[in-house]
Amino acid sequence: MSAVARFAHVAAVTARRAAGGVRAFARHLLVAVSRACVRLRSATLALHLSLVTYAVMIAAIALVGALQALFLRQFLLAETARSLHQELMDVPAQAWIWLANGSGGAEASGPPFRLGPLPFLAARGSLAYIDPSGQVHPIYAPHGLPVLSRETYEAMLNFGVPASAYQLASTSHGRDLVVTALIGPPDRPLGLAQVSVPTSEIDAMVARQMLLYGVVAFAVLVAALAAYRALIRRALVPLHRVVEHAQRIDAGNLDERFEVRPGMQAEVRSLAASFNGMLDRLGSAFWAERDAKERMRQFVADASHELRTPLTALSGYLEVLQKGGDFTDEEWRDALQQMHGEARRLAGLVEQMLRLARAEDVRASWAGDKRERVRLGTLVMSLDALWRGLCGSRELTYRIEGDPAVFADPDALKQVLFNLVQNAVQHTPEEGGEIVISVWTDGCEAKLAVADNGTGIPKVHQPHVFERFYRVDEARSRAKGGAGLGLAICKAIVEAHGGRIACESEPGEGAAFTVTLPVAGTDGDGA
Repeated sequence: MSAVARFAHVAAVTARRAAGGVRAFARHLLVAVSRACVRLRSATLALHLSLVTYAVMIAAIALVGALQALFLRQFLLAETARSLHQELMDVPAQAWIWLANGSGGAEASGPPFRLGPLPFLAARGSLAYIDPSGQVHPIYAPHGLPVLSRETYEAMLNFGVPASAYQLASTSHGRDLVVTALIGPPDRPLGLAQVSVPTSEIDAMVARQMLLYGVVAFAVLVAALAAYRALIRRALVPLHRVVEHAQRIDAGNLDERFEVRPGMQAEVRSLAASFNGMLDRLGSAFWAERDAKERMRQFVADASHELRTPLTALSGYLEVLQKGGDFTDEEWRDALQQMHGEARRLAGLVEQMLRLARAEDVRASWAGDKRERVRLGTLVMSLDALWRGLCGSRELTYRIEGDPAVFADPDALKQVLFNLVQNAVQHTPEEGGEIVISVWTDGCEAKLAVADNGTGIPKVHQPHVFERFYRVDEARSRAKGGAGLGLAICKAIVEAHGGRIACESEPGEGAAFTVTLPVAGTDGDGA
């Protein structure tokens, strides 16, 4: 391999390594920036507010400084141009011609006027005379003479030159401020006088002013940011209190609330109010869940107790029959009849439990197309044969005052009526027993009541009669086949329809159960 080829190979390898190093550096830099952005996004609110405030204040200070530098430079340039123009106008017109002609030629050994010093000439400045034809005659230009365009000079000769007018021209040593003045009368000018001075002094003055502004602005910025940090820290104290209060909250102190004070910021006050509202909802949900778990535990315990009795009886009869023995036909029939009764009781208990579960599912009870306008009076009278069959020899009386309509599931209302009538029958003697079914309207509510003249319910038991498996008389209710679920089913169905059920009773004088439902509106909804 020749030397040229080896050199080319080494150069290519070096270039590839350099490119790989650049790509690796760029990749690491991108990863670092991404991580920094992630950390910044997850930083505290105080840091975010401080950074945003710092950025806004720095940008505002920089903008004000830039505008100040621009306006100050323009002002200094205009004032310098006005001063130079005035000094040019103070020199006699013949002096410019004499200076341009180089000491007046052979006709005069000295100037025909008194020429004083020219204080406006700077170390690197220049001086020139422009004749009426637009030709430039340098007078003093040791470092170069900035020359404007011929059209510019002609415009100045024709239209004059304002006192503060100036031009900026580039020279070998930088930029010069070029000022011109009209020589002679305005209607017949003898030419133009031009002076140029470097803008370095003006730029240095602007730089010194900006340095002073920067120092003062930096001091003000540091002081303002220190005060702002303290203000932010103080403003976020209520927010930190809300956070600390939230961290202390657990299941044992859900009743604690954050104090909302009148002097708090509107945002913090709104946050505290929302936090307290959330605690209210959490507390309600927690207690509701605990209450539901307690009711479920009690339900399971009561259901197990109720199911144990018929199962125990069935098991006992089966064990006796399994052991065998000399039983008569009548004893066999009695045992089978008892077993059949316990089985029916067990099936009825399970059926009532299923009805209760369906009745308590509010969404299921209102789902589908089961709702319709139901006339309570018509519904009661349409089941007259069923009610009289349940009442037997007991006297059944109807008190129908009007025929209010409700928007409900008719099968569910029949279940409520059946349970109430059956409950009245169970607690009313056949001899002298009386059951009254009443229907009437009370404003926007429809009333349905089932009353009897039975044994009544003691005051201590009345608040619990709608609880599951609750019996006023345990022995007598069980003997009559009651499981303590009928009134619970009624309550669940009525509440699912947006109504309520109540019990009124005096011991020895009977009991009255009243169902209240909203009257159906003209559009089919409950009023």
